[in-house]
Amino acid sequence: MNISKFLLIDAVLVIAAIPLLFFVSGGKRKSPLLRSSSKEEFLRKASCKLPDKEKLRELEKFAIKQGSGIELDSIIGIWKFISIWKKDIDEEDPVFSSLLRVFSAKIEFKKDLFIENSTELFVIASIQFGMFSIGFSGTGYLKGKQPSLPFCLNLIELKSGSNILLRRSLKAPEDKEKSFFAIIALEENDKLLSARGQGGEVVIWLKD
Repeated sequence: MNISKFLLIDAVLVIAAIPLLFFVSGGKRKSPLLRSSSKEEFLRKASCKLPDKEKLRELEKFAIKQGSGIELDSIIGIWKFISIWKKDIDEEDPVFSSLLRVFSAKIEFKKDLFIENSTELFVIASIQFGMFSIGFSGTGYLKGKQPSLPFCLNLIELKSGSNILLRRSLKAPEDKEKSFFAIIALEENDKLLSARGQGGEVVIWLKD
């Protein structure tokens, strides 16, 4: 299953669990349930400009033929989902993009600091709904000149703030069934990262 579908499943789970979560928390809530979903606001604060469809196609074609030059250290950090483009990069998917922004969908790539020169990454995908969050975590690695980023998310957690309400392990897929991103480009002073997901959609992240 590709990452964007994981995050939409997260959103559905959060909505379905709202009555239970309010019961657990005593109905008290200090933070708003929905955060700003304005793409323009995110980009204005970061002083960034999204590439248009022609630019995205050009960047992907170059990455496939020449390689993007992106290395592991370049993607370390937290990235907010800012835009999802349909498979043929003809147009942005406004509903999908807005949902991921509404639920503050993020993905984090972390290095294993305890293993010198490790090429493995910790991968954490999450959404936020007020004080509650759902996250999938696992591992991944970069390979190839484009490069691609195969990953496996094998743990799900439901949290209220820093408190873990639910934790469950997921069955690890076979290597050939792992999800992946084909990294396209890193632009705008390393603030915008684009990649094609397993399902064919093109994702653009903004550095948090």
